[in-house]
Amino acid sequence: MLDGLIDTGADAVLASDLLADQLALDLEDNDGETAHVVGGLTVTARYKTVELRLHPADPTPSRYLQWRAQVGFIGGWHSYSFVLLGSVGFLDQWTVTASRCAQAVAIEARDAFDERFGILTVIPLLAAAGEW
Repeated sequence: MLDGLIDTGADAVLASDLLADQLALDLEDNDGETAHVVGGLTVTARYKTVELRLHPADPTPSRYLQWRAQVGFIGGWHSYSFVLLGSVGFLDQWTVTASRCAQAVAIEARDAFDERFGILTVIPLLAAAGEW
């Protein structure tokens, strides 16, 4: 079991190719490759669609979240035993709420936000030079 690092600024779910080796995934037969900037370095991720599972801090075998997503595996990247959970493949699958005060993260069904707040209308702000 690995830790997941939620990164709202990350484009994708990323992991070390060492994890792909542990899972016996053939990265030569991949779903595509994409360049990403991670920690100021440009790296290439080779993607495979895999089953992901999140367990609570106090793991109960019957309580977990599971979904399929493309994970980008990066060669030679030492991710310190975590999977980077980014926008595509994680944040687009769940409603994620973080609380610094509670020192906790809640992960709920994707529709939880709309159920709580309704469907919000977003009006883009257009500003003339220097005017708001």
